[in-house]
Amino acid sequence: MMKNASESFHIETYFEAPIDKVWYSIATAEGMNTYLTYKAELRGKNEQPKPGDHFLLNYGDIENDQYILQFDKNDTFRVKDTYESISPDGSVQTFQVQTSTMLIKERDNLTKLTLMVEGFESDTYGQWFRECMRLGWTRSLLNLKSVLELGMDLRTPLFSYPRLGVLNCTVNEEQKLEHNYADTGNYLLEVFPNSPASKAGLEKGDIIIALNNKETANYDEFVRVISSFNIEKDAINIKYLRNGSSHYTQAYLSLEGNFTGLVDTDEDTFDDIRQKRENLAKQRSSSGSLWKKDKGGKR
Repeated sequence: MMKNASESFHIETYFEAPIDKVWYSIATAEGMNTYLTYKAELRGKNEQPKPGDHFLLNYGDIENDQYILQFDKNDTFRVKDTYESISPDGSVQTFQVQTSTMLIKERDNLTKLTLMVEGFESDTYGQWFRECMRLGWTRSLLNLKSVLELGMDLRTPLFSYPRLGVLNCTVNEEQKLEHNYADTGNYLLEVFPNSPASKAGLEKGDIIIALNNKETANYDEFVRVISSFNIEKDAINIKYLRNGSSHYTQAYLSLEGNFTGLVDTDEDTFDDIRQKRENLAKQRSSSGSLWKKDKGGKR
């Protein structure tokens, strides 16, 4: 599918830190490891990054190959991102964006960073990827601000929250028309087998309206609400829409690495993680049928 340049987002952040420190954090492998990635490394023929080189970034069950397009120190860092993500069944999905650009400028004893990410696919999975990336970058830049200004790495509290085991996005106009729905909520693109959502009876195509009576009008609100649940012991109440009717169910959220993506990359490589999940999927369903995607579905 063709990319649509209008499918993009940008974030502006100000840091009480010298421009050299901000540049080091965003444009070197060592700096990325302080706030963003589990492991980052430069791959290329040059000791210093240059256009044509690659950064390989690992986020647990996600890897990102960054192809460097522009590298102007203390000014512009532009890359093309290719993400590979391991699903709970061990399959690997690939997502791309045309460009991710970071511009930094000194302003009144502050350093301003502008992040622009452009070129997401215009289908529903592209929408999910864009919403997921925008919120992920918002939290990561908040963490960078904390690292640079307070010396505190907040990755664990920012990203270690229980999961429902779904892929979801803000319900869009096409989905509203399909489901005869005029309100807000989160559309379920995928419900992973053996996940809390699956065990609670949720299905692909359902629209989650509220969690524990807290409205989840869009993707950001969904993550904000679910991030407030920091234990697995108590079931949460879920209000959702299916075939035009409201329903209620309960789910016990999970901190299992298959759903959080938080795995120990010091023990397992990216391929090790994929193989373990594939084997687990086969054990849970000897026929494998529970893990097959719908023929008409997109990944």
